[in-house]
Amino acid sequence: MHAVTAYFEDLNAAVGAAWNRFWFTASPASTLGMIRIAAGLLAFYAVATYYPDLELWFGDDGMLPLEMVRSLYDGQWSLLDYVPANMLWPAYWVALVVIGLFTLGVGGRITAIAATVVTFSFFTRAPLVTGEFESILSFILVYLCIGQADDAFSLKAYWRRHTTTSPLPPPPSPFNTISLRLIQIHTALACLMMGWAQLAAPESAWWSGEGIFLAAGRPNMPLIDLSGLADHPRLTAAWSHAITLYLLAMPVFIWNRWARPIFVIAGGLVWLSFALASGWVPFCAAMLTATAAFVEPQELRPVRELATA
Repeated sequence: MHAVTAYFEDLNAAVGAAWNRFWFTASPASTLGMIRIAAGLLAFYAVATYYPDLELWFGDDGMLPLEMVRSLYDGQWSLLDYVPANMLWPAYWVALVVIGLFTLGVGGRITAIAATVVTFSFFTRAPLVTGEFESILSFILVYLCIGQADDAFSLKAYWRRHTTTSPLPPPPSPFNTISLRLIQIHTALACLMMGWAQLAAPESAWWSGEGIFLAAGRPNMPLIDLSGLADHPRLTAAWSHAITLYLLAMPVFIWNRWARPIFVIAGGLVWLSFALASGWVPFCAAMLTATAAFVEPQELRPVRELATA
């Protein structure tokens, strides 16, 4: 019995140490800083696209009247619900300024939270015109509010380096690690769900290898002409199956430190190729941004040193 008790005590200690190491090891903000820039640009793009038809979508006589949206999506909340019609355009420009400050790394967590709220406000005010891109960007923005993403690749970091006599970088923080881990876990689950959805797709399009061909077959969507794929069914099948295999294998093998670089590079190839074939550039850019969370901050040391030179 003593041996059994000692075994479980050691097991408990080992699991606890691994848990604390995974979640709470202090890390620099290098990776978060790069993700902040990418996510900020995507959020700025998402809100900026409403500019041509802002009043058409959100005006009192627009296509998405508040009463209709709330009747269809009860429980959702948006700052735009409380903006008078004559203040719609000022609120829009304020939102873009807030997102821009967040992208530049000004204001710390306050700006991060504010940028997340204003971006969400546009998404939840117009849920009928949102899709996968907004879903991926949303969880990235939320988790960036936890870490100190403005400690790297930001105006704050630039100001610190050029206004202090000994510009030491900010100390590593466990909040940076928590933020990264949450993005990583959510990204892995998103890939698993997408892979599972491909296997359950109607008419078994991804099973048969026709998935990428169907994605490229929508009018005016692909970034390049892929009509020639019709004459190369084996190439189309290999491309489709490679994407599905990546989506199913990534959540399992990405946690291995030897396999991680391979899957990060493979993720870049998958999302770039899918963007070319499908034309879903914002969605693929959001997935690339999320996948970048698996680049550990220590691996960005040469980039950080170059940026601070």
